[in-house]
Amino acid sequence: MKRNWHTKLMYSYFPIFLLTISILIFLSFLIVNELSRNETQKADMISTRYIVDTLERSLSDIELRLLEDIGANKTYSRFLEAGQGQLSSQFIYDAASGLGRMLDQQDMIQSIYLYRMSDSQILTPRGMMRLEDFEDRAYIEQALKDREYLGWNLPRDYKERSFDVPSQVISMNKWLPLPWGGEGLLVITIRMYAVERQIDNMTNEKLSVLQVRDKSDNLIYTAHQMDPSAGEILNRVTADKLGLVFESGIQSGQLYSWVSLVSYVWIGIGLLTIVGAVAGLIYITRRNARPIQLIMNRIQALQPRAEENEATPSVKDELALIDRALEHLIAQTVDYEKQHHENLLIHRRQLLVDLMEGERMDSFRQRLRHLQPLEERFMEPKSVAVLIAEMNGDDLSTNQNILKIALMNVVEELVQNETQFGGWAEWFGNRRLIVVIASDEQEGLDRELLMDLAKQMHMWIAENFRLRFTFGIGRTVPGWEEITRSYASADAGLQHRLTLGKDAIVLSEQLPDRIELQSYKYLQMLADFVREFRLTGDGWRTQLDQMFVAFNEDQITDNDIRMLLQALIQMLSREFGELSERLQSQFSEEILTRLRSDIQQVETLEGIQEILQEWLKEVYRNYVSVNETKSHRAMINELRIYIEEHFDDPDLSLKHLSDRFQISGKYASYLFKEEFEMKFVDFLVKLRVEKACRLLSASDMAVQDIALQVGYANAISFGRVFKRIMGVTPGDYRKQGGKQGDQ
Repeated sequence: MKRNWHTKLMYSYFPIFLLTISILIFLSFLIVNELSRNETQKADMISTRYIVDTLERSLSDIELRLLEDIGANKTYSRFLEAGQGQLSSQFIYDAASGLGRMLDQQDMIQSIYLYRMSDSQILTPRGMMRLEDFEDRAYIEQALKDREYLGWNLPRDYKERSFDVPSQVISMNKWLPLPWGGEGLLVITIRMYAVERQIDNMTNEKLSVLQVRDKSDNLIYTAHQMDPSAGEILNRVTADKLGLVFESGIQSGQLYSWVSLVSYVWIGIGLLTIVGAVAGLIYITRRNARPIQLIMNRIQALQPRAEENEATPSVKDELALIDRALEHLIAQTVDYEKQHHENLLIHRRQLLVDLMEGERMDSFRQRLRHLQPLEERFMEPKSVAVLIAEMNGDDLSTNQNILKIALMNVVEELVQNETQFGGWAEWFGNRRLIVVIASDEQEGLDRELLMDLAKQMHMWIAENFRLRFTFGIGRTVPGWEEITRSYASADAGLQHRLTLGKDAIVLSEQLPDRIELQSYKYLQMLADFVREFRLTGDGWRTQLDQMFVAFNEDQITDNDIRMLLQALIQMLSREFGELSERLQSQFSEEILTRLRSDIQQVETLEGIQEILQEWLKEVYRNYVSVNETKSHRAMINELRIYIEEHFDDPDLSLKHLSDRFQISGKYASYLFKEEFEMKFVDFLVKLRVEKACRLLSASDMAVQDIALQVGYANAISFGRVFKRIMGVTPGDYRKQGGKQGDQ
């Protein structure tokens, strides 16, 4: 039975349709599987963080409650302050009973004890004992060595007396009295069993796995004593306060169990979707069968007469016929596009770009033969050199293509006038003309000839087009494969046009061996220049001349020269830009922008120095005028008197002085340091501490009141600064009558 086009299309589409459906079903199961894993991991992470947060919060509550009780009870302060034999038995009994009551109020606490630094006595709920008789003395000795660490320690064995049964605990210690400590040590131990029970109560042994490790990855505890290999670890959460790592996961067999929640409703929806797709496929193929038949009839009508008598082609032959017709049509379209849209100039430029950048070198000879940018005898040159002509001043605009083409032709003709050379010129952008000079002789590209050729180009273009270029001549290389080296050396030469561009030509041989910027040397020169400028002498002119001589001798790049000059302008702006309105106008954004533009456009070091020197002369005249209006010494005296009268003002700062005296903060700092040989902050602290010492020795004022009176917002910051300067706290200074502070 002869098949119609509807049947043919159905046989063509159905395998692809079934393959697509199979892939979609497979991908759906993969996506559901991955979603299940991700959601399970998220839920497990939330649960584990909750466990860690709850545990840390419980221990923090215990710590806070005990510290409040200890701090509020004067008994323990008395115990820490007393010496050997100064406390009665009744007092020791009451103090131990108080610790026992605190112990009874917290189920998780194993023990509480106080260590007195003065005589190494320990107070426990059982009474008082010496350090050498205490079984937990190793922990106290370790705490004394590491006074900075006040967090929870890893699980360890604990007992107070030799006949006690050891138990696993975690411990933490605080130095007493709060907040600074120094007289004693409070040690709190928590039963590890209580911590483990709390973890067990918050985990589901049928679903999850949780194990605790220390920071060395040693296993400490597993929830519900389960086998860790029975589940998969999904998350790791670090408890910073405890120094422990909690690893959690889910029991094997539970990770993807919720995938089974996919109901028959979704299966029914999937089946209905497939049925709908089949119906749509049948409808579309039926609707498209007639146009395809018409297309086939037209293709057959175009075949030669020799094929008209052939039998009706099979399905395979019909498809081959369509394929041949489409290939013929595509070939004609491609040929048409190549004939009408190919631009020889663009292809030549791209070829030169690829050669300069060393790209697509495997096919460049084939492209070179096709585009013919050089004569046949220079297609495989024995020596090649790259010459870069870069415009000085503004770039050529994009609408000056005719001028660009004219310059390319002129340059190529000048090169080809030398019969032994071949020339190929292309524009890179709107300011750089690349010229490839090729020779069929090994030693054909003599450097003197290249210099003469560059001079001819420079003179001819300057005379006829009124344009000025700087030429960089690259190294001579033996062939196309190494032309990138010649281009790189010519480009590097143009980076030194200010120092090497004599007669607007730079040879690659002139490049210095070391071209990196000597940052320290030039930054020191900039600092010396600013200092000489500040001293209002003529030394800055000499410094400026020396700087430009160093530029020329070191032959640093143009970008580095302009960067250093920009840094000099910024240093002068920060140093003098806020001294007066006249100087501010000299450092306005408009003037600085114009100055940078002028420096950028000048192509010689002498021109740059002249522009910069003119601007510096104007700045110098205004600065000298400011200094004559207000003398240096008068400013220093005013600063000193004002600080001595207002040192107790909490808002006193360099910014405050800057606003008060209408000078920059850096200039105020400089004046202050020059007069007193110390920083402003150190001088201010000195005045405040001296006043505080007098008040502590001669009055009974509270430390908080004294702190406010000498310019500090609170007693804590005052005490920290006082101890740093005097070596003792304000309270100890008053107790000692000022003796240690005087020393």
